[in-house]
Amino acid sequence: MNLQHKKLLRYFLSSLVVINTLLFLVMAYFHVLSTDPKSAVFIDFWGRFTVYSLWFIGFAIYIKYVANTLLLKWLILSLISLNIPVFLLLAYFDKISNTADTLVFVDFWGRITVYSLWFICYETYSKYVSVVRSDL
Repeated sequence: MNLQHKKLLRYFLSSLVVINTLLFLVMAYFHVLSTDPKSAVFIDFWGRFTVYSLWFIGFAIYIKYVANTLLLKWLILSLISLNIPVFLLLAYFDKISNTADTLVFVDFWGRITVYSLWFICYETYSKYVSVVRSDL
């Protein structure tokens, strides 16, 4: 596969991820997604697929365009790090809840938050490992 075909395929797949994410969130916003027990498995599957896909694309963009630019890197890492306590504190103080109207959004945001924590841990670990490797 030549470079032009790879770029086209990458653009197409990235567009599908963005369209899927927007479709999922718009349907959730307009309460088109049912939260009844029978539909919950489908919504959970689709939600996970959407978040994983979004994070995969986001991580690829981060590695390609952001990770080597110190200011952008720290800005992104700061925003991601701030999201974790904001989400948890809002939940703790009952500002967000798992009502039928907000369940899909809270679940989506919760998953993004968990992956944010994973991402911060990964960045910290990879930085530590790279320091340890240079010392050997």
